[in-house]
Amino acid sequence: MRSRMIPVLLTVAGAAGLLCLTHSAQAQPSADEVLANAGLSADAKQRVLNGEFVTADATAVSDRDLSVSMAFLVKTSPDALSKQVIAGSLITSDAQVQAYALFKNPGSLPDLAGLRIPSDEAKALAGAKPGSAFNLSAAEIAAFNALPAGNQQAAQRELQQMLLRRYQAYRSSGLAGIAPYARGGSSQMNLASDLRKATQAVQGLEKYLPKFQAALLNYPKGMEPEMQESFFWLRSIIHGQPTYVLQHTLAVADGAARAVAQRQYYVSAGYNGEQAVAGFLPVQGGTLVVYSSHAFTEQVSGFGGSMKRGIGSRVMADQLKKMFEVGRTKAAQ
Repeated sequence: MRSRMIPVLLTVAGAAGLLCLTHSAQAQPSADEVLANAGLSADAKQRVLNGEFVTADATAVSDRDLSVSMAFLVKTSPDALSKQVIAGSLITSDAQVQAYALFKNPGSLPDLAGLRIPSDEAKALAGAKPGSAFNLSAAEIAAFNALPAGNQQAAQRELQQMLLRRYQAYRSSGLAGIAPYARGGSSQMNLASDLRKATQAVQGLEKYLPKFQAALLNYPKGMEPEMQESFFWLRSIIHGQPTYVLQHTLAVADGAARAVAQRQYYVSAGYNGEQAVAGFLPVQGGTLVVYSSHAFTEQVSGFGGSMKRGIGSRVMADQLKKMFEVGRTKAAQ
């Protein structure tokens, strides 16, 4: 039930925390105010300021949502942290990442030259079927099924082309360009719908950074000159399974603070996708980070879903703490 979480200590800010964070045009809030608005107790606030990772409640936006929030400090500035996030410098904080690269605009196959797959993975892709084993559209499944059986190079090339097509479709059409995953018969999984709900749930964006939220909802429309973005593909090994991720990172400055959003708009297996919105607030000695993410998977829906989501969120929080500790150390160097 674990997603390949945001691969850095980058994606931060729950609705309440971000709401307070981005209010700097009127008055820069104190760390205590930010943590209070994020729903943390006095004891929890002090633990954060003492350098601990502290989790907070996060509201799920669907029955497929594993949501988690936390707050912590990083010994670097919001601007430096934001730049590292956009550049992808902290991606290797996640030990599961085996390979990654930046997409250049408008994208081409050379951007995916570092993507390599072994013969057993090529065989699995060639035999792909609708269902939860692979996140593929009906047309993508047909393309893999048409490959010569056991042809590793052909499967690798088709995978590269598929990822490039999805990147280009998203970059030109945003959420509307995300092809749904085929689940069998007429059943489909619409990741775009879940990502839209996750964006709309961050009410602080709508109130204090409406242009930033509009850019997330209507991308590529609504992009402003001051907004920065980057696109990466990643190959990770999650629970022993190769997983390919396409991610979009968007950042904007608000005084000395920063708001950052990261969206995984395609994930090949294991979970459906993920989105987190971030706020970095300058405090004495570094940056206050308040984190909230929504990872979507059908493994926590249906009968007993509420219990499974609760267990999954706790497991996810523990895993995030370990990964973010690595990222926090790396970002402070």
